[in-house]
This record gives sequence, C-alpha cells and structure tokens, in this order.
Amino acid sequence: MNLKQQSGASLQRMKAVFHIGGRYLSLACWMVAFLFVACQENVEHDEKQPLMQVGNKYLYREDMEKMIPYGTTKADSMAFAEDYMRKWVEEQLLYEKAELNVKGDERIARMVEDYRRSLILSEYEQRLLMQNMSEELSEEELQEYYEANKQFFMLEEPVIKGVFIKAPLTSPGLKDLKRWYKDNTEASLEQLESYAFRNAVMYEYFYDHWVPVSELEGKITINLAELGDEFDKHRNIEVEDENYCYLLHIEEFVVKGEEKPFELAKQEIIDLLANKRRVDFMRKVKDDLYNQSMEMGRIKYYQNEKMQIVDDTVHTAHGSTDSSAG
Repeated sequence: MNLKQQSGASLQRMKAVFHIGGRYLSLACWMVAFLFVACQENVEHDEKQPLMQVGNKYLYREDMEKMIPYGTTKADSMAFAEDYMRKWVEEQLLYEKAELNVKGDERIARMVEDYRRSLILSEYEQRLLMQNMSEELSEEELQEYYEANKQFFMLEEPVIKGVFIKAPLTSPGLKDLKRWYKDNTEASLEQLESYAFRNAVMYEYFYDHWVPVSELEGKITINLAELGDEFDKHRNIEVEDENYCYLLHIEEFVVKGEEKPFELAKQEIIDLLANKRRVDFMRKVKDDLYNQSMEMGRIKYYQNEKMQIVDDTVHTAHGSTDSSAG
C-alpha cells in the first residue's frame, strides 16, 4: 500500500469536517489516520494519531489540531489543513534531499554545536538569575540613583499635570464650569467631576500624574507643543469651535529638554539597575568558577606562562598590521 499516494488522494476529498475543541479537522485527516492504522508497520506513537508519513517522520493529528486557529470556519479549516499537510510533506522531502547533500559538512555541525551551547548557557543563566535575583529594588535605591544621575534623563517633549474637559456649547452652566476648572480646591474639583459626569463629552483628571502633551493631541484644537517654554503664561486654556468648548488647566509643567520628573524616569532606572545587577551577578559567577577551577588545577596554560601566550598573540597581530601597512 502506497501511503503517500493515499494521503494525496485524501487531500482532494476534503469535503466533510469534524469540529474538535473549537477547531475543524477535515475528514481527509481521519481517512489518512485510518489508513495508517490498517497498513503501517508496528510503530510506537505515544498514543498520538498519525495523519501522514514521509520516511520515518510522522505528522500527527494532535499537532495539526494545535496549528488550526480557534474558531476557524469549515472552508478555511479545510484550506488550512490542505496547505499545512502539503507544506509538511514538502519540508520533509526537501530536508531528506538537503541532508544527503550537506552530510558531513563540518561548518553545519559546528553551527549546530555553537547554537546548542548558546541555548544551554542561556537557559542556565536564566535559571541562576531567577533563583538569585528575586529581591526587588527599593524606592530609596531608585530615588538615590535618580538624584545622582538625573542629568541623563531628559524630556523629549513637555509634560503637564492638570485637568481637561470637553463639553458641548449647549451644556448648561458653562460659566460655572469655566470657573471650576481653574481652581484646584477640593470643592471645585468635586463640582467639576459632577458636571463632567452629567454633561462632558470628555473628562481627564491628571493632577496626580504627568502626561506628555502629545497625549492631548487631537483632543484639543491647539498644538500645545508650540507653546515651548511658555506654559507658565498659559495655565488656563479655553478654546471653542462650532460645537464644543475645550478647557485645559495646567497645574504643573516641565518643558522639553529639562530633566524628567522621577515618576517618568523611574521605569528606566528600574531597567538599568536590574540589568546592572544581572551583569554584576553573572560576572561574579564566572569569576568564582574560574578561580575555583584554577585552584583545582582544571585550567592549564601551555607554554608555561599565560602572559607569554598573550604577548605572542599581540606581537603576531601587530606584526601583520605593520607588514600590511608597509
């Protein structure tokens, strides 16, 4: 029985589909699986259901099912299954041919070994870091680093604290609204919030955190970035168009090119210090491993002294440079 011919013919008859776990699998998949049960040699499949075979490689139903996007329609599932199975076969056949043609290639073997070593080293480092770097950075550490290095954290655009409200021109009590939004007292802010709930199209309160002016672009009809360093002269901005009134109160501001407030620099500092901790920790691990191995005599430098090796290497490098320059 020719399994490849049977599986190819089955692909052309994908007209019935079974729904499995939110996905659809074609009848062809089950037909091919049935052929395997009837015709293939005794092969251990670890309770998986084979769909196709090329040489000694198998495509299993369980693997196919994982690849079909959840909720896919019947028609799309059939098309996906046909395409996936065809590509799987082509890949296996091409790999067989490629393996024959590059067999014994030392460069490939070296690349595979280098990649394997890289994966093992990376995995080991990640496990070491997870086991030994669980301690979080304290607020005091972050603040201390910020104070010592704040000149390296500069704003690329202005940031502000305050409140913004957009209300229809037909809203009642606009005169009171224009008085409340300028005042940061608790009473005025309560009135403002109550008014916004009833009448505003948009309301944003950001007295408690910094907001880049770019986040207000498209919400207010003026370009705040053009104010430059003149925010102090424009603490209360009122703009109207045909339908709406736009009100912005700026309680605090920091202009472009000045030092970032700590709140905005905080995440950068966390990333920097966490990375420094990781680098320092791995440096210590490597140093300890090196020193222990030296003491145990596991590391041997030939030519008696390791500095002689370095000197010879440097001399050779300089000699080749000098001769090429001449």
